[in-house]
Amino acid sequence: MSILKKINTSAGMPYMHESIAPLFDQLRAIVHKGSGVDFLAKCADVSRAADFVSSKDGVANRSWHKTGRAFDYDQTNKAVIYVSQPKKGKQYFRTYLMCAKQDGTQGRKVSVRDFRGGSANAYLFDFTEAAEALGFSRIPAWNGWQKSYNRREFWHYEKRDGLTWDEAMLQLRGKVRPPAQKVLGLSDRGADVLAVQRAFHGLGILPKAEIDGIFGAKTKAAVVEFQRRNRISVDGLVGPMTRQKMGL
Repeated sequence: MSILKKINTSAGMPYMHESIAPLFDQLRAIVHKGSGVDFLAKCADVSRAADFVSSKDGVANRSWHKTGRAFDYDQTNKAVIYVSQPKKGKQYFRTYLMCAKQDGTQGRKVSVRDFRGGSANAYLFDFTEAAEALGFSRIPAWNGWQKSYNRREFWHYEKRDGLTWDEAMLQLRGKVRPPAQKVLGLSDRGADVLAVQRAFHGLGILPKAEIDGIFGAKTKAAVVEFQRRNRISVDGLVGPMTRQKMGL
């Protein structure tokens, strides 16, 4: 049985995992109080059906929206300012909100350059900081983000709690996958991904710069190459058979 709970926002499917929903509502209240802008009163996207698929650029079929652990804020909100913040070879963005009051009672005085152009020297509320304080993480932009707006992902926040996507999907249904059956795929991250990346680097099929704990396109390409070399069913996922061949 699904354990999704309704959250306090306007969206097509305003539901999150029961352990995450209260944190979202808390974040909305914190942001509203700190900025004077009820920023999370509306979201672009929250939950998606498990069988949802899309060919739209920048939409992942193994989306964390399906796990009930992610939300996309309303990027059209006029208070939004997002700033480029590269980190360890990946492109991230930090989101600020222009405070409703500019008298020093909300936010703090910051000088930033909006990625879309122009700059601001005003009292801003650091939305990214507030979200991360409650365990919501931003994600890096997808490859090709320079030419595709949809790949920037500055609006997307999620709370994984150390789970892989497959584990999170099973947890949503009140099930638990045995550790030996853990499957890693696109957008997964953590120590298990690092171990896989280090192994592939040792085999000469993944550059050292890609050892970052984030399962991206180049890591998937390395998985596919490894599976082809070892005559394993090619699916780009690190499942039990691939793990066995890797000795993990």
